[in-house]
Amino acid sequence: MEPGSEPQTPFGKRLVKEAETLARFKKRLDKVLTDLEKSPASRKTISEQAITRDAYGSGPGFTSSDDLANLYEKVHSRLENLAQSFGEQIEAMGLMAIVAERGYDGMDAEQARRMREIQARTRKYYRDPTEKHAGQDGSHGSKEVGGDAL
Repeated sequence: MEPGSEPQTPFGKRLVKEAETLARFKKRLDKVLTDLEKSPASRKTISEQAITRDAYGSGPGFTSSDDLANLYEKVHSRLENLAQSFGEQIEAMGLMAIVAERGYDGMDAEQARRMREIQARTRKYYRDPTEKHAGQDGSHGSKEVGGDAL
């Protein structure tokens, strides 16, 4: 647009510029999300990168291999959840850019449904940072393999 030809809103020219900035921001978020899904950090790729229990060895002399396999499965599962949550948070930021630009009425039913879905999943996995979690009290002497310290 040429100077002086910017659209006018009841709130002034600045609001139009902010809406354009939000639209560019959403496009950048969409690109980050697309790139993430094509990368080795995508949830699908991480899910496919699993180590079978047999790879650790078996038999009466390999009891520690079961502990290691259990720990790996726990960490792998949390990594999958983290990858999915990260992608969803980027998607949610894009959806909120739409809300900031157009208001809640500017969201279509599918976008609103997706936002509720992301919020519910986020609540499911959210841990209050003020809560004490295993290993945060400075003690590192736990002998339990695969405890809640992860």
